[in-house]
Order: sequence, then structure tokens, then C-alpha cells
Amino acid sequence: MMKAELLCTIEKFPALKEKIISLFNESNEFQVLCHDYFLCVKALGHWEMSFEKDEKFLHEYKDLKVTLENELLRFLGHLGQKIKS
Repeated sequence: MMKAELLCTIEKFPALKEKIISLFNESNEFQVLCHDYFLCVKALGHWEMSFEKDEKFLHEYKDLKVTLENELLRFLGHLGQKIKS
């Protein structure tokens, strides 16, 4: 069974599944990045569903998500495929 952070990353970049799994198994730094991305996505989902929406807070989480996605792509050697918010 795959870890949630690995599944979350594969879900975002399904075309890079094999490379993601390989890097995840080889690099502690990539594992931490996937974990940070998972936590960000989870928190963003929570705050998007919250009754007490704070638009500034949501914007900051969305920016963080894009930053983490671009960092994941850098690790995967696909930096040219920049993510848009």
C-alpha cells in the first residue's frame, strides 16, 4: 500500500508516476517534499470547505501549493512545465 503523500503526488502528476515512485524510494528530501505537498493539499481542502473562509489565508495556501508543485517538478526534471494557480 502506498503512502498518502506518494499517492497525492502521483495524483497531481500521473504521467510521471514511475519517476515519482523511483525518486520517493531513493530520496529522503523528495519524500519530505511530497509530505509537505500532501499536508498543504489537505489543509487547503479543509480551509476551502470551512465556513469561516479567510480569502488571504486561502490565497497564501494556494500560492504555497503552486510553489511546492513547481519544486516537485524541479526534482522530477520537468521544471519547464510550470504550474499555474
